[in-house]
Amino acid sequence: MDGKIYRKTLKSQINISGIGLHSGNKVSLRLIPAEAHTGLIFICNIKNKKSIIPVSLNHVVDTSNAVTLGDGFRIVQTVEHLMAALFTRGITDLIMEIDSSEIPIMDGSSRPFLEAIDSIGTVSFLEEVEPFRVTNPVWVVDGDKYIVILPSDSLKVTYNIHFNHPLLRGQSLTIDLDENVLSNEILPARTFGFLRDVEALQSRGLALGGSLDNAIVLSDEGYLNESLRFENECIRHKVLDLIGDLSIIGRPIIGHILASKAGHALDISMGKLIMSRITGDEVSKFKSKRMHDFKIPRISAFAKKA
Repeated sequence: MDGKIYRKTLKSQINISGIGLHSGNKVSLRLIPAEAHTGLIFICNIKNKKSIIPVSLNHVVDTSNAVTLGDGFRIVQTVEHLMAALFTRGITDLIMEIDSSEIPIMDGSSRPFLEAIDSIGTVSFLEEVEPFRVTNPVWVVDGDKYIVILPSDSLKVTYNIHFNHPLLRGQSLTIDLDENVLSNEILPARTFGFLRDVEALQSRGLALGGSLDNAIVLSDEGYLNESLRFENECIRHKVLDLIGDLSIIGRPIIGHILASKAGHALDISMGKLIMSRITGDEVSKFKSKRMHDFKIPRISAFAKKA
């Protein structure tokens, strides 16, 4: 290997189905190979009306409970788990057609998406991807929450969480994030929540698809799930979310990420800071700019040729 990073797409189409976390309704998702430089694009096809939403920081419209992309007409919620899987396999060009406003939650982790990708494989293009190499510290801060990225020869993370729960107080994890580690130690980690919050959300018509089959749920006494995939699965999932969120910038990051009590809003702020090419400034948020009119790119013929 020459150490270079090349653009990738899928060898052939993948059909994925599951339920939406909030709606509880069935969701169908098609991952379709695309030509180089297409980028990652959602096509929301609901009741035969299509809306095109590029995966871009300019199209992030909400970060309250997950990352939501939108175009002013349609939205796609909870994109970060799928994005983390695409990032891990280096997929840069893909059409993602969906018949709902949210990505299927699957088992609450990125593993089902990764397994689907691995079942058919990827195709590399000749075009390279230039990673963002952090040469000077960059940071975003919001009260006692922060994300700092320091120069490093590889991607790694040090993450700290502190929740008002005896099992999630003062946890820390430092880990190198190569493809193998991401695949086996981060992407299988499931999303988590607190029983009191789940009940409040469901009373508002949200989280209707949530269950112990697709989330770790904590009561005041402990975990409601019979077992965990990792002893510290919750903090590993926070790393998963961070990687999925930052992947929206469209370029790999090479640096040491230090995150404390961070979340989707701060993740996206860091992404915008990186894309703005600002270094050494304390920035907590940036305003998004809408993209110009976007046309559907040609779908790749790789699926037919493979």
